[in-house]
Amino acid sequence: MIFWQILKDPAVLKVLHSPSEDIEVFQKYAGFVPAPLFDTQFALQLLGEGNCMGFALMVKELLGIEIDKSESRTNWLQRPLTTKQLDYAAADTFHLLPCFELIIERIKAANLFDIVINESELIANKRAFQTPDDILYKDIKNAWQLKPHELAVLKELAAWRRSKAVRKNLALNFVLKEHNMTEIAKRGPSSLNALRQIPGVEAIEVNRSGVEILKCIEVAKLIPDDQHPEPLKRLIDFPNYKKVAKDVKQKITKVAKEYNIPEDVMASKKQVNQLISWNWKLTEDQKLNHIKPDLLSSWRYDYVKAALKEWDNQ
Repeated sequence: MIFWQILKDPAVLKVLHSPSEDIEVFQKYAGFVPAPLFDTQFALQLLGEGNCMGFALMVKELLGIEIDKSESRTNWLQRPLTTKQLDYAAADTFHLLPCFELIIERIKAANLFDIVINESELIANKRAFQTPDDILYKDIKNAWQLKPHELAVLKELAAWRRSKAVRKNLALNFVLKEHNMTEIAKRGPSSLNALRQIPGVEAIEVNRSGVEILKCIEVAKLIPDDQHPEPLKRLIDFPNYKKVAKDVKQKITKVAKEYNIPEDVMASKKQVNQLISWNWKLTEDQKLNHIKPDLLSSWRYDYVKAALKEWDNQ
């Protein structure tokens, strides 16, 4: 109980390294995300020390200590944990504090502390966001290859898969692998045997969820043609995409250099595409129920809002 109180206490700074998965655990099992939260991995990236530095490399670079990572791939679900596993877990915490003390000194000297804290808040908000069921299918890899009636199947599958994952407390790909979903939507099997014949679909997926998958297909086949989703366009399919993306990137690069923030921290290619997709692919109604692009929210917006004012139509 005291532990949770400490994590909730706004006066206590919580330090983690690459906390995105930890945030998901906190949200699920504690019902909140610790705040304020300092991510040492992002702080190093902000200081120009490279992208996604792993914990062991950080400890080696900052403290000159080699960590034995051999326990990282062992079975952490077994009980009791072995002595080696306990030592490995303790080492993560033991070395984190001295690393943090070195990093925070540089972060404060560069006046970047608020950005580090805000970035963790952004990650928490994105983890908490649930894409609405009716557009969830758009995030499935290769969905753009499907025809409208196939997208109707994918739409049903995507909503069902997430619902079952939440209900069973499973990762999405443990319910049905994403790369199988578009192939199932293309073929529209009507029997378990036909489902088993689809390349890539595993027996365990059919055994656990085959009947439910077929049900999704049946539901989709009853949807009238005029209610099928519109074909999806990739950004690269828009005539001016490359020119526009280059223009946005150049403006961001100028801002990043002005404030001495690494360009890839200010905006990655994915974040630039996120901004363009937001404006080109979502209707005004859909925007109301969708999380804003990183460049139009959090600390980044304060820096780039003048340079990207034509993209901010909210």
